[in-house]
Amino acid sequence: MPSNIPRQARRGAAIGMKRAFILSTGDELVRGRTQDRNAAEIARALSAEGLTIVGISVVGDDLDDLVAVLRRAAQEADVVVMSGGLGPTEDDCTRAAAARAAGVRVRRDPALEEWLRARWAERSLRMPESNVRQADLPEGAEAVPNAYGTAPGFQVTVDGCEVFALPGPPREMRGVLADEVLPRIRELIGATDHVVRTRTLETFGARESDLGERIADLMGRDTWPRVGTTAMRGTIRVVLHSEGAVDEVEAGLDRVEADVRQRLGGLIFGRDGATLAQLVGERLIATRTSIALAESCTGGLVAGALTSVPGVSAVFPGSFVTYSNAQKVALLGVPAELIERAGAVSEEVACAMAERVRAHFGTDIGLGVTGIAGPDGGSAANPVGTVHLALASVRGVTHRRVVLPGDRALVREIAVKCALDFVRRALLRVAT
Repeated sequence: MPSNIPRQARRGAAIGMKRAFILSTGDELVRGRTQDRNAAEIARALSAEGLTIVGISVVGDDLDDLVAVLRRAAQEADVVVMSGGLGPTEDDCTRAAAARAAGVRVRRDPALEEWLRARWAERSLRMPESNVRQADLPEGAEAVPNAYGTAPGFQVTVDGCEVFALPGPPREMRGVLADEVLPRIRELIGATDHVVRTRTLETFGARESDLGERIADLMGRDTWPRVGTTAMRGTIRVVLHSEGAVDEVEAGLDRVEADVRQRLGGLIFGRDGATLAQLVGERLIATRTSIALAESCTGGLVAGALTSVPGVSAVFPGSFVTYSNAQKVALLGVPAELIERAGAVSEEVACAMAERVRAHFGTDIGLGVTGIAGPDGGSAANPVGTVHLALASVRGVTHRRVVLPGDRALVREIAVKCALDFVRRALLRVAT
């Protein structure tokens, strides 16, 4: 957004705000058609600035409901950050709701209108007249520039609380929050030695209950920093949280993290949102260890996860998705007699897949995955959720059998994580 949009002088600095409320708007959110990811991102960002999150609400596109929730949020917090409802259609009511909550009218901002028309002209498009509504602001509000889209945000005071309205699309929200809103909040807060910090340790390979038993004494309600666990579709996240002076917080988190790492050991694969695919891909690249895949029940999902890592092409020449028995024979050369005797979902076939794909591509590692994702096809010996993993290398072939819970989608998703973790642990053994 260009500099010709006037900015008011910043509202009084160092107001001492500490409490924040997050508000997401949209019928698609309250009806479950779209998942609200903005609130979590905003909460993390505000917490990192030292604010305490006192509430998060999701409200549909109803003016009266939005006004009521906004007024309540303004009473409970020093700052409210909203996302959504800044579009050009009649159901985009954030501007009107903020104006009513503040007890003012909505006005048209000529500079914003000029910028909007110029923005459309830059694309050689004529702006629909409905889009001019995006130049409306509550009286007394300050426009918050949006360099990522056509919906400006704004800042307005409601009952002494500073309210920031951000666009709903995640990319726009993220950019405006980082570029514009967080600097304004820092200016309003002023210098402070109070911080809120959260670290996460990502783990795989143990049930949440088993993992919890190992760190139970660290999870008491009276312990500090606070420690908790969150299950995320097979992955268990250990969350460390602390508030206070910077030095004390960082020292406390360092101490507890070291303790958790000592207790959980190899179950921990990363920190702060790291994924198994990211870790395995980067480790393969760093050690120049090449890998090829032969997948059956996962249908190429392991390859898809691995190729999300930039630069992995240096160590990943290709893979086979051999979903049918015929293709296990034709593409990999797995003996038909072996499949008939042992079954397609078996240790023998998984090992043959791993060996054959490694030989075909000439890689350091070959990984074979075969299983029963369901909902049908299980038996007493091989129930639904059974997955066989095999890894072939110069050291020989290792095998692992797992029986995974859940529906078809969850079995496949966790099978991918099992496969990546199998490779991760093999790479650790080589390193040691």
